[in-house]
Amino acid sequence: MSKKRMTATRRTVLKTSAAFAAGAIAAPRVRAAERSDVIVIGAGFAGLKAAIMLADEGLKVTVLEANNRVGGRAFTADHIHGSPELGANQIGPYYARVRDMADRLDVELGPGANINAPFTFAIGDTLIRKEDWESHSLNKTVGDEREALPSAMQGYYMKKYNPFDGLDDWLEPEAARFDIPLAEWLIEKGISKEGMRLANEGLIAPDVWNVSLLTLLQESTRNRMMSEGAGDAKGMDRFEMAALTSAHVVGGTSRLPEAMARSLGDSVLLNKIVSSIDMSGSGVDVSCLDGSRYQSDFVISAIPFGPLRRVTIFPALEGNQSAAVRHMPYANNTQVHMRLKGEPYWEQDGMDASLWTDGPLNMVRQPLGYDGSRDRLVALCVGKKGERLDQLPPKERGEFVVKEIERLRPSTKGKIEVTGVHSWPQYNFVSGCRHSYGPGQVTRFAHDMIKPHHRMHFAGEHTRRLEIGMESAMESGERAAFEILERTI
Repeated sequence: MSKKRMTATRRTVLKTSAAFAAGAIAAPRVRAAERSDVIVIGAGFAGLKAAIMLADEGLKVTVLEANNRVGGRAFTADHIHGSPELGANQIGPYYARVRDMADRLDVELGPGANINAPFTFAIGDTLIRKEDWESHSLNKTVGDEREALPSAMQGYYMKKYNPFDGLDDWLEPEAARFDIPLAEWLIEKGISKEGMRLANEGLIAPDVWNVSLLTLLQESTRNRMMSEGAGDAKGMDRFEMAALTSAHVVGGTSRLPEAMARSLGDSVLLNKIVSSIDMSGSGVDVSCLDGSRYQSDFVISAIPFGPLRRVTIFPALEGNQSAAVRHMPYANNTQVHMRLKGEPYWEQDGMDASLWTDGPLNMVRQPLGYDGSRDRLVALCVGKKGERLDQLPPKERGEFVVKEIERLRPSTKGKIEVTGVHSWPQYNFVSGCRHSYGPGQVTRFAHDMIKPHHRMHFAGEHTRRLEIGMESAMESGERAAFEILERTI
């Protein structure tokens, strides 16, 4: 690097260091050559954010995306009726990086996100209105927890007993005592057997004994801040609370990563399945399954650890970093999307339109369209329920869900048709809807797994520090970009 270039980069980094938390930096387009300064693997929010920041500083960047689309788990399903969001959708009030990027690229944001009709609850085969739950004979919870709706049981205990005030509290050494099973902590706080059962029914991770309390406390702390100003949120789960103060991308979340990719010009290459990363020489040599090769000074892995396990890395990862890549659990989220026909079933049976169940389905949400439409349903099966449903072929999955909804709610019979089925664990190059630390894994992995390995840096929501959701991916891409810029000064 020339002395002139080094001086300019150092000056720019110092000038923009104050913008690190906001993530707002301006960008020229850079054409990627066969040899680049940096290769970014993965064109989700993390990889694209890192690439744009590096391009802003004049570095040549090549982004390799294994799929035939950009965005990762930000996926607007334009091929399904109503263009539902299969992944990311809520842009929280503190998502500064996401909002700044949308503003920079003229991507329109609208108020509200992921708004759904309230829940009716199906306990066994009995439908229960939310206003009847606290005094209902099937409410077997005990004491004050009787007021917590089944869908919000975990949130009730998190809100009442979360010991954290700051966003980085979960990374402090003294927080290690909370790196235990969620169930162990709930028992300590006096949860009833029925309360534990209900908390387990809606968990995204496998179950209450196999998810770390520590990562849930971090998410709860951030969600608490995001829901400030939401008014009376009593009885809402964390997604419902966040929806009230969030924004959405007009036209679908995918429009934002698509705009980010366009800003990078032909630097973003699709259908590039990375097979190996060789750092044994003086630079980085990345090989793809189609036989193409790309060389650079540095590389950023911005893909989940699931697909990274299939990449040969030399020199190989070691210690806790290697263990994190091999063993990081990923949570299940399987969805069946449906179109509604005929008269509104909720008007026929007099119940709230969405449905939370303790049966084989976690929930059936009735989205409220931004245009006022109410012609869709989506059934969500997460954790072990999703794993069980994924054993069926997609067509049979849809048929099973429709039969279950019609059984629980006869007013829907003949009014539902399946429009699409999606499973994040079965979607190529993703492996799950999100990472999910097991007990003890935050303490073991969180610090070591994000450390640079030779010329390789790491990004992605699984490497988050302070944020959650889309913002955590942007945060991680920003961090990886700054790490590389510091090495080029």
